[in-house]
Amino acid sequence: MRRAHACGPDFPPDALGNRARTLSELPDGAFLHEASHLLPKPADAFAVVETYEEPEGARTGGGARETELYQSGAKAFQAGHWDEARARFLEVLALPGEERRRFSTFAAFMLGRMAGAGTEHEGPQRFAEVRELVRQGFDDPLGLAVASLGEEARLLMREGNDVGALRLYAEQAAHGSGIGAVSLLYMARAIARDEARLQQVVRDPLGQRLMATYAWTRGQETLWLDSGQSPTPLPRLMEALAAVPGLAGADRLAASAWRAGRFDLAERFAGQEQTPLAAWVKAKLALRRGDKAAADQFLAEAAEGFPEQENWSPQPWMQPLRPRAHLGGERTILALLRGDFHQAAEHALKTCSWPDIAYVAERVLTVEELQRFIVAHASGPEFQCKPEPGLWEEENERKDVNAQIRLLLARRLLRSGRGQEALEYFRGTKWEEPARKYVEALEQARSAWRDLDEAQALYSASRLARSAGMALMGTEVAPDWTWVAGEFDIGEWNLETQQTTEDSQTKAMLGQLLLTSEAERARLSANAPPHTVRFHYRTTASELAEKAAALVPPRSQAYAALLCHSARFVLNTAPERVQRLWSTYVKNGALISDPMQFGQSCPEPDFDRLRNQKLAMPWKNWRLRTVATVGGGFLLLPLMGAAVFMRRKRQR
Repeated sequence: MRRAHACGPDFPPDALGNRARTLSELPDGAFLHEASHLLPKPADAFAVVETYEEPEGARTGGGARETELYQSGAKAFQAGHWDEARARFLEVLALPGEERRRFSTFAAFMLGRMAGAGTEHEGPQRFAEVRELVRQGFDDPLGLAVASLGEEARLLMREGNDVGALRLYAEQAAHGSGIGAVSLLYMARAIARDEARLQQVVRDPLGQRLMATYAWTRGQETLWLDSGQSPTPLPRLMEALAAVPGLAGADRLAASAWRAGRFDLAERFAGQEQTPLAAWVKAKLALRRGDKAAADQFLAEAAEGFPEQENWSPQPWMQPLRPRAHLGGERTILALLRGDFHQAAEHALKTCSWPDIAYVAERVLTVEELQRFIVAHASGPEFQCKPEPGLWEEENERKDVNAQIRLLLARRLLRSGRGQEALEYFRGTKWEEPARKYVEALEQARSAWRDLDEAQALYSASRLARSAGMALMGTEVAPDWTWVAGEFDIGEWNLETQQTTEDSQTKAMLGQLLLTSEAERARLSANAPPHTVRFHYRTTASELAEKAAALVPPRSQAYAALLCHSARFVLNTAPERVQRLWSTYVKNGALISDPMQFGQSCPEPDFDRLRNQKLAMPWKNWRLRTVATVGGGFLLLPLMGAAVFMRRKRQR
């Protein structure tokens, strides 16, 4: 049994999360997309109308005579009086051309549909007439020219002419007809189950491409299963195609063979066609041999061949599956393996996959490399890319890669103590003011003359670190996962998907290929956040509050409150730290009158009480100590000299 996930969350593409799957898997092609490209786009720009409701006014606007004749024929057809209907439609077509501009296509189409016993030959002629009328400029508000292709194909199928029918359906699909593409899918399914029909169809190059495409895109078969019917056995179909000499669509069969683990067939057919898909299969085969350099060359060739926005997603409402983006993800992995981190960033950027871009930008590049990367692409089109959105994303802050990567850098700088630089990248965002206050609080703590002032500033910084920490210091990827607002631990998600990957099949596809290099692991360690726990900024907030507590008298209300808040900030993320803070309070603190549940309900530290009590606070600033020490030394020397003089005088 295979595990299945329930609906959601629908994460955007992530090539680096499961590298074994990314490198071994060849994405499913989309049959409906491929079916619409079996033939070149026709020169005739026929309208496609495939909605449940007719366009408004489609049956109005004709001349008086043609309108009267057509409506009369339509009523007779609905009543089952076919001879009368046929007579009226013929009368429409007998009118002078300028008097039948609106309903000529209607009449010819209906005559084609009515062809029956004794007039079978008339059907194809009338459907062809519809298309010719449209070419001559007659109105076609219902898209009957495209529909006539499907109707004519249906007649040919009845006669057993599968090759002729699929050519008409392919032409219909090439015009952009979804009905034509679905008709090809049902036709391919029926042919694959019938050995005699299959052997007849694969004699034709177009039939070969259709059936090879069907074999390749079988991963989407469950979307279109007939009730009670199982998918066609793939091995038998592949063997039948493999026996065809000079197979058209060999790249499709090679892709299907790779996905099925038939590496012998993949090797045999990948070299028969020079197409982007064939290059992609060659890249997979090169990786299996351990030749990463050749694999990268083939991936580059494949990426150049696919259109930028080509989408293999089965349905428009589903997550896009862009082959160029997937290829870019694979090239990112190979660049990381050879230690070319700049090139890895370039490849990741071209994918427009924010999880991959964020990983390289935050964990692989140094801060200085990331700054140069941003400058180099600041005005480029790649930074205008808008990654796939999620329900967790804030529309105002995540408009494009440029906005997201600048925030990522701002948080990296703030985490590393480069607050003033960070403010430059927070500028213009909703987090500019909280970031400024946080930086100012830390600077006030560093420049404070008295421990009490430093403690108060540190506490202010700790409050900001806890309340706005995700936006100010959170890591875009592990451990905080800011790109999903911390709602999910994507690391655990990726680990689970890796565990469900078929290990034997992956090893067969990739061999013993290492998926991370020592150089990349060194970068990950060097660029890690201060704490490795999830929501690490809470630990930062706790540390700031604990540091503030160390600056006030241990038997004061402020000391107890600061330790309490320090524990509260990490109550759900670091229980061992909470226990240590409690032990510190019990050891050093004192029972206070304010109601307090340690780590849960904490009063505000009363710094004013300490000031009003004028407690003797220890001096912190070295300059004060220096003045006291040096000044005292200058006064002490004359006094010591005077004492020596008086002693000698008494001795004399």
